[in-house]
Parts: sequence; C-alpha cells; structure tokens
Amino acid sequence: MSGFILNELLDKLRNKDTSDTRFGSSLELRVATADAKKRMVVYEYEVTDDEIYRGHLDSGWLSTVVDNATDPLIRAVANSNNTLTTSLTVSTLEPAMAGSRVEIVCRLVQFEGRMLQAVVTFRDARRRNVVYATGVHTAIYKDTLGSAKL
Repeated sequence: MSGFILNELLDKLRNKDTSDTRFGSSLELRVATADAKKRMVVYEYEVTDDEIYRGHLDSGWLSTVVDNATDPLIRAVANSNNTLTTSLTVSTLEPAMAGSRVEIVCRLVQFEGRMLQAVVTFRDARRRNVVYATGVHTAIYKDTLGSAKL
C-alpha cells in the first residue's frame, strides 16, 4: 500500500471530490475524520425520510453507501482501479429516524494477497453506543480486467 496514494484519496474526500466513486456519487457524505495509518474514514450524514424503511435504515440505501464509502478506500489501498466486489452485505440492527445524525465508520480490516475487506458501522453521532446498521465489502483486485465473452 502506498501511503501517498491513500493520503491523496483522503484529501480528495475531504474536498468532496467524488470522481473516484461510481454509482450514487450524489450522496452527501461529509468526511469527519480520516486516518491513513488506521486505514479508516469516518463520514457524517443526516438521515432523511427517503433513507428510512419500516423504521430502519433502508437496506438498498445502506448497500449504496457501503459500496461508495469503501470503494475509494479499497482501491487506494490496492493501488489499483481494477477492483471487483465479490461480496457486499448489510445488516440493520436498531430503528432509526429521519433527522438522526449518523457517523459512518469505514475501516479496511483485511488486505491479504489480492483480497481486501472493509467493514462499515452506522452509529448515532451523539450516542455512539447505538449502532443502526453494519456492512461488509469484500473485493479482489487484478492486474488487468478482461471482458467477458458470451
């Protein structure tokens, strides 16, 4: 992992440069803290009615956030844009309400061979012991990405 590349990514995120995100880049996630040594980025977000489903954070929205919040971190650590998601899971844990201020804590926890894994915790910004949801993003990277032939 290149510390320079990870620091460059963190600078982009702090300046709201979402050019490294793919889908859902209109998410208004604000970087609260970033730590290259810990391979961690913490975002802040105020939940709206659109992100609530049956009293919990919507799983589709959670999946989009997990993908977009961790993908730049994964690619920076891998030092490659040739990353592929092999698994992305989310779990809703506690009820949430519109207006809740959420901290989205993203940490890269595994980097072995070509596999990388990031975990995400969606916790209340004021009551940090309240965890609304979690997510796990597992990816691999390749030197080159080929095209599938049918």
